[in-house]
Amino acid sequence: MLDCLPETIEPVGFADAGRSFRGGVPVSELMRLRPSLSKADGRLKVALEFHVDERRVRTLSGRIEGSVDLVCQRCLETLLFPLDVDFKLGIISSDEEISRLPDGYEPLLVTGEPLRTFDVIEDEVLLAIPVIPLHEGVDGCESGYVNQPAVEKENPFSVLKKLKIQI
Repeated sequence: MLDCLPETIEPVGFADAGRSFRGGVPVSELMRLRPSLSKADGRLKVALEFHVDERRVRTLSGRIEGSVDLVCQRCLETLLFPLDVDFKLGIISSDEEISRLPDGYEPLLVTGEPLRTFDVIEDEVLLAIPVIPLHEGVDGCESGYVNQPAVEKENPFSVLKKLKIQI
């Protein structure tokens, strides 16, 4: 296993050769993820393994570990979201091959052109984070407006209570 991630990958050739890589990915390099982040700090640990399985399916298996700072959509504060993502992709060259992938494989459509390594990793991170990030429970939010006690409104019929006593 090589201790550095290549800038681009050629999935078919790497699977046939049984290549493996591991390394770090700066969160700041994941451009499609950035709108969901409160800050783009840190690095993700990544391991990638290309191989051909017992059914002769070319695969890319991987693991992504680390955390990202998302924006809680309830309080708009930082939500530290831990990532521990395992994925298994079946390398295919046409949409017709999707139906032939065994259970447990997601398709990775390749065209013969090299793929940007960070794009493949970013796809898996985007699938792992919640669509609407929220702190656990209302008490998990640090913003003042969420934890403020409800303001009691004066009952508009309280005047009637006074009239009832007078009669």
